[in-house]
Amino acid sequence: MILEIGIFMLGIGLLVYGAWLLVGGGSKVASVLGVPPVVVGLTVVAFGTSAPELFVSLVAALRGSTGLVLGNVIGSNVANLGLILATAAILRPVIVEKGLPKREVPLLLGATALFTFLVWDGELSRWDSLLLVLGFVAFMVMTLRSGHRESNQEEAGSSLPEGLDPEPPGHKLKQLFGGLGLVILGIVGLAGGGQLIVTSALDLALRLGVSETLIGLTLVAVGTSLPELATTIIAAWKNQDDLALGNIIGSNLFNILAVAGPVGLIHPLVQEGSQGRVQLLCMCLLTALVFVMIVFRGGKIGRGRGWVLALLYTGIMAAWMIQP
Repeated sequence: MILEIGIFMLGIGLLVYGAWLLVGGGSKVASVLGVPPVVVGLTVVAFGTSAPELFVSLVAALRGSTGLVLGNVIGSNVANLGLILATAAILRPVIVEKGLPKREVPLLLGATALFTFLVWDGELSRWDSLLLVLGFVAFMVMTLRSGHRESNQEEAGSSLPEGLDPEPPGHKLKQLFGGLGLVILGIVGLAGGGQLIVTSALDLALRLGVSETLIGLTLVAVGTSLPELATTIIAAWKNQDDLALGNIIGSNLFNILAVAGPVGLIHPLVQEGSQGRVQLLCMCLLTALVFVMIVFRGGKIGRGRGWVLALLYTGIMAAWMIQP
């Protein structure tokens, strides 16, 4: 038992460090390309912080442990909203970026509803997964086009101050290759950490006599959500609310569309146990609540709302831990 826990913690450390490198490198690449911060949060940072879920799910699917995959996706999305967003809001109220309620938050609600519908029968088939992948492609095209328009507007309204020399030739290229190097190192760390986590999590499930899905919903989900927790809290503390909230919304979209989708194409995902629909409904409940908080009672997610989300998350986790 101690050995499995030690291996699991080592895997978590590799995941967090790999995600940190990936986020740093991806943000540097996005900065060189002139991508706006909110788009960075919704794409580069969201992908970087969702990479642990992707790598853990890929390894689990290749080993045939599909219950662990669905448990990880559902549990991570619940943790992102009920633990991470709640923690950030309790520490410091999160101001909602103006464009998010009109675009990405309704998209997240729609993607969550679609995922719930597809998995309601206890299985995510390859055709279901293909639908999620196509949704991810459409989301990326829409987000990048929106970011390109914002970037062009900013460039049109700004000019280089008089007397300030432009950056020397090759400077941006050097930054670009430096960022790509960090991305590659991050992916290596994520792959190694994912392998260690899946191996130790399956051994723990066997020793404790619980389902792989339950391990995925709780231990693995919280572990793979640590990069989102660190990124969101740091971003909120630095008053970068668009990056903080964009990271959470983008990460949940990535988990559904870019983790469950591609992994389900490799191996159809089957949910274990009799509580699958309850788990899906819990994820929908938290997503719908955040949707209402942002869209209909927008402006900011304050400490009061943060405590509501945290209490709901605590109740959901307690129910999952005692479920048969």
